[in-house]
Amino acid sequence: FPRTRPADDCRNAAARLRDVSLTLRRGVTAVIGWSGAGKTSLLNMLVGFEKADGGSVRGTGSLAWVPQDGGLWPHCTAREHLGTARPGGDGLDALLAAFDLTPRADARPHELSQGEQARLAVARALAAQADVLVMDEPLAHVDPARAGNYWRVIREHLVATGASLIFSTHLPEIALGEAERAVCLSAGRVVHE
Repeated sequence: FPRTRPADDCRNAAARLRDVSLTLRRGVTAVIGWSGAGKTSLLNMLVGFEKADGGSVRGTGSLAWVPQDGGLWPHCTAREHLGTARPGGDGLDALLAAFDLTPRADARPHELSQGEQARLAVARALAAQADVLVMDEPLAHVDPARAGNYWRVIREHLVATGASLIFSTHLPEIALGEAERAVCLSAGRVVHE
């Protein structure tokens, strides 16, 4: 996919990705680069929120998406977010506890801190039990002293379910610590894979 544009196809939009050709295999892949490198555009294309001017995106299986802003629904409580992702409610209390959200289970997004919102967005993605999790800087707003606990929960989920994870970050230490492989972007181009 040589160029990418928003789904509404703005005619004068500049390309944010250029000559990108990737095969993302099962497992954990980090998409790394500085702000403006094209990480969010690439993930948006993977989940269908942006379209390429050429080429194609192919894949199989179900996706769960954690956008950079969390994508939370303002009218739903934390528990309702998880329940919507996993009808029937099996394991929701365990997910709330794993992300330290049990005391906030009845809170709506505007009542949560940015860190709590980020943790809820990740918990909702895990609740969906999708084949592939796509997360745009998933724990960026979480206290760094606690983020390692939540990455452990994500790793355990991946092992238990066999799901794959594609996530973006601008922090090399997160990519090195959590991913099996990395795609490095700069100015909309893949500079290393």
